[in-house]
Amino acid sequence: MTRNDATHAHHDEQARMEAAYSRWAPVYDLIFDLPFHLGRLASARAAGEATPPNGELLVVGVGTGLELDLLPGHALVTGIDISAPMLEVARQRVRRRNLLNVKSLVVMDAGAMTFQPQSFDCVVAPFVMSVVPHPTQVLDSVWNVLRPGGELVIVNHFYGETGLRARFEAWFERKAGWLGWHPAFPFATIGDWVAERPDAFWLERREVQPLRLFTMIRIGKRA
Repeated sequence: MTRNDATHAHHDEQARMEAAYSRWAPVYDLIFDLPFHLGRLASARAAGEATPPNGELLVVGVGTGLELDLLPGHALVTGIDISAPMLEVARQRVRRRNLLNVKSLVVMDAGAMTFQPQSFDCVVAPFVMSVVPHPTQVLDSVWNVLRPGGELVIVNHFYGETGLRARFEAWFERKAGWLGWHPAFPFATIGDWVAERPDAFWLERREVQPLRLFTMIRIGKRA
């Protein structure tokens, strides 16, 4: 495959995921709020601990903004998402809840962010790593905008490696293009990335409810 072919393939996959993701916008809150709430809450609390007063906090894959009123009021919040329909719902939420600490909500590719390097004290990626087509590219992009001494907070579902759950997720993975996310997302994608970065270190890894289906991880960036 030539470089141009690879670029076209990336853009095609990005467009498919964006279209699938945007299809959920009108009903996203009805389906994905309650089951994911405890994971969102855990990541929001971790972000509160990691972000200093008036610190800059970035939410990658902010979607319809379900995290926004859970995030600490002392943080200055920026959110990005690839889906304009999702962000329109998020903007309505900001206006309705009078969330004055939300600075901006921007349509942006998480794998090619245009913020200045080292712009944020904390980056939160809630349930986004299994949505993006190239998660390691997103991790690199996030790391570029995170300040030394800052923290990356990720909450996500990671697939079961054995048993009925593994078989179910493997079957569901074949529907990933329509769903807009990858049910069989391996933890090694993130674990291997951390292992290769000398300035990254583990702060926390723990399972969260419901049914311990989700995992929150906190990664520090050496000062």
